[in-house]
Amino acid sequence: MTPGTPPRAQHLPPGLAWRQADVFSRVPLGGNGLAVFADARGLDAALMQALTRELRQFESIFLTPGERPGAWRARMFTVDEELDFAGHPVLGAACVLHEARDMARGAAPAEAATWTLALNAREVTVATRRAGSWYEAEMDQGAPLFGPPLDGDTARALLRAQGLDESDLAPGLPARMVSTGLPYLLVPLRRGLERARPASADFAALLAAVGAHFCYPLDIAAREGRSFDNHGLLEDPATGSAAGPAGAYLVRHGLARPGQELTIRQGRFVHRPSEIRVCVQGPARAPERVLVAGDVVMAARGAFD
Repeated sequence: MTPGTPPRAQHLPPGLAWRQADVFSRVPLGGNGLAVFADARGLDAALMQALTRELRQFESIFLTPGERPGAWRARMFTVDEELDFAGHPVLGAACVLHEARDMARGAAPAEAATWTLALNAREVTVATRRAGSWYEAEMDQGAPLFGPPLDGDTARALLRAQGLDESDLAPGLPARMVSTGLPYLLVPLRRGLERARPASADFAALLAAVGAHFCYPLDIAAREGRSFDNHGLLEDPATGSAAGPAGAYLVRHGLARPGQELTIRQGRFVHRPSEIRVCVQGPARAPERVLVAGDVVMAARGAFD
């Protein structure tokens, strides 16, 4: 199959079903939308990518049953690429699985459940709980990895590449890569979040040079972040894979305490307000575990012809 050529229609299993969940929100049409394919058996990567482009959610996730109860294989796609790790698809998928288990049990739904999702590079454990008309989900992102603080010239180049300058940085705090599965460049800001947007053709290359895949500018005082694709065309309403690193950054630099529940806000600029809860455990200088949690509400369901 040549690039840009869609799979033929007959490759679609008849009645292929999907569920839309809105993650990091208690009400539909808030948070970050997610398409969940709860039975992706028989789908190849090209078809998963095409389905993601068709539905135009920021990400889609495709599940197949594992070998033990509560265990599932999961693959995640943006409209551009497959991801080895992401936050809101993992949380949303676990809640869709919880809903399906509730429906199967009928009169005896489970209040709480635990799921293991095998991603491309690791397994992630997710705890889910029914909370009235929505679900709550919490994932263990493991220990964060910190890159070195950026030097002045490198930081200035990355700031310029997203419409910012040194005066926008929070005093005394460095920009640096932090990862809990997907490496982000954390950019601590005192102002200018509304201007932060990739605007350079080589933005992805600039990030790769410092070990990052994406960028997460974070207003330190408001604890509010933004995330875009590296072309600056599509803004993510809520980014669980960045909120974990953001929480770890705040703890590492003495701006929050280990064990404290933090709320990272996102989505204001795309009219989808989102709240992501983060708890960083272990010593401040060497955090051992990052928990990322949020509310999930079911929004829609559908099936392809």
